[in-house]
Order: sequence, then structure tokens, then C-alpha cells
Amino acid sequence: MAKINKLEIAWTLGVVVILAGVAFYSTFLLYNLDALAPNPGEYVNVIGHQWYWEFCYSNDTCFNSTYDASTNTASGGALWATPGSLVQINVTGADVIHSFNIPGIGVRIDAIPGRTNIIQFSVPNVPAGSEYLIQCTEFCGTFHGTMRSFLVIT
Repeated sequence: MAKINKLEIAWTLGVVVILAGVAFYSTFLLYNLDALAPNPGEYVNVIGHQWYWEFCYSNDTCFNSTYDASTNTASGGALWATPGSLVQINVTGADVIHSFNIPGIGVRIDAIPGRTNIIQFSVPNVPAGSEYLIQCTEFCGTFHGTMRSFLVIT
């Protein structure tokens, strides 16, 4: 019969306790990670079309943002927000899967037809007139590369 080594038991129990602690903390963190604040400053519905973004604001006005690669500008509209505000965007796709991405502030969410994905983000406290690139990061067809717009700080 083999002798039981108390050191092996201690090491095994130590690992079990550490793993249980990590599992508990991770579960709590993941549960609260996507929690939405009860009163965001602004709601914007974002619809991805081939090959432009549509932004619909709470006052029922919508703007289609069309990108011009030769001048690196978007016309027809943008995602407008005030500095330091909390914005909730409700994102969907009208035709194929798109991916709404603002890489400058770390926002990325998929735009899937028939489904609304929701995300909230804090707008950086930067001077009015600052812009952040919005782009589609899911290949959505021929003119995918021109599916861009801007988050404009007002």
C-alpha cells in the first residue's frame, strides 16, 4: 500500500481552490460584462446595408452615410454624439451580415439581418469636431471596402 503524501494533497487542494476562485470570479464578470446602463444619454438604431450605414435617432430621423474613398469623407449623415456621453446603439443588418466597428474606441458588434444586437459605449471626452472612423469588418460583398462612416463628436 502506497503512503499518502501530505504535500501532494496540499498542492492538489490549493489548485482546486484557485480554479474555483477563478471560475466564480469569471462567471460574475461575464454576467455583468454585457449589462446595460438603465438610462443611456442617447439611443441610435444602426442598420447595415450593402454598402452604407443608416443611423436612425430617437426623434425618428434617419441618415444614410455614403463614403467617398477619394476624399476620405462621408456624406449624408454620421453617428453624432456629445463628448463624455453614454450612447446605446441597436445594430441590425438589412441584407447580409455586417460588422459595426469603431476601432479608435474599441467598439465592435455584428449587424445580422433579423436580429438586433445592443451595445453601449462611452464617447471619449474630446473636443467637438473630432472624428472616429466607423467601418464594416465583415466581408459583405463587392464594395465592402467603401462601407465606412464617422462618429462625429458634436
